[in-house]
Amino acid sequence: MNTFSVNTCFPQGVTLLSNEFLDRYMPAANGEFVKIYLHLLRAVSMPSGGVSLSTIADALSCTEKDVLRALKYWEKVGILRIARAENEAITGITFVNFCSADVIAGGPEPADKAAKAPAPTENSVQELPADQPPAIPGKEALSAARMDELSQRDDIRELLFIASQYLGRTLTYTDTRTLLYFYDGLHFSADLIEYLIEYCVTRGHKSIRYIEGTARGWHSDNVTSVNEAKTHVAAGRYRKEYFDIFRALGIRSHDPIKKEMAVMDKWLNDLALPMEVIEEACTRTVMAIAKPSLEYADSILTGWAAAGVRTLEDIARIDAARETSRAESKRPNTRPQKNPAGNFANFTQREYDYTDLEAKLLMSQEDKN
Repeated sequence: MNTFSVNTCFPQGVTLLSNEFLDRYMPAANGEFVKIYLHLLRAVSMPSGGVSLSTIADALSCTEKDVLRALKYWEKVGILRIARAENEAITGITFVNFCSADVIAGGPEPADKAAKAPAPTENSVQELPADQPPAIPGKEALSAARMDELSQRDDIRELLFIASQYLGRTLTYTDTRTLLYFYDGLHFSADLIEYLIEYCVTRGHKSIRYIEGTARGWHSDNVTSVNEAKTHVAAGRYRKEYFDIFRALGIRSHDPIKKEMAVMDKWLNDLALPMEVIEEACTRTVMAIAKPSLEYADSILTGWAAAGVRTLEDIARIDAARETSRAESKRPNTRPQKNPAGNFANFTQREYDYTDLEAKLLMSQEDKN
């Protein structure tokens, strides 16, 4: 996983946001791009060895493609400088508009000489990178009246009911507004939204923020139908779940290879196990054999799937039943033992009063005398 540094001239321990950014750049930018910019600004003071596309995506519940689009956008408008290696991997990011030349020797030009995007006006359209689609309208544009109108439709009412079943809770206002935004703002069909929710939930993600991040990613990749969504999911070679599983197993030496991805696809697609269950199996694998093993974890997960495991609570019930069975097997057997088979053992033994027999024997001897 490629990591890169983030630099600024601001003092450490504080996150400063320029009024110039708030007044000039933020109003014209996509909301997701603003979140990513702020996260990078915060990363400057984080005591870590750097950040990566995946760590940013995990923190903000979005995709790595979303992060790349944001970086290209901010680089285009002139407030980020991105350093790249020969293979185009990002090696560093610098906030250039708010740094002075005498603070960073040999760095970019001062803010008053750096290239700036023109202030947006009502009649101007801001230039975007060639591979960047127009900003996605925010769900804030969805009015209460429009929400009421959509909620009266039969397909939407059915969708909201199904969504509440998948999420396992009564939908909040934010949940409902977000789902209606997928329909009205992203132009997803009700079937596509249902598949979107199913896809996220079966992978252990019930957060509406995570679901929205996935929806925006699909929209940016021009996914418009359930079939396209399935193809899009299947084509994701380096899925986030692969690296989540590798982290749970403690594998950091290499990226997933084809054979390993096939095993993990079995868990995620064929068995449709939630990530929390998969991660629990990975933890037990390392605890049991003190090394990462996809084969060992696969044996655990295959058994759990056959037993109908879907949640951590299901695993707890299986563990409890196993412990009860072990305890019963260790109890001493107090039941009477059956006689071994055989004619002698099956014969009903006679009972004698040997004292009485002895007396009768003596009496018979006296009579003979």
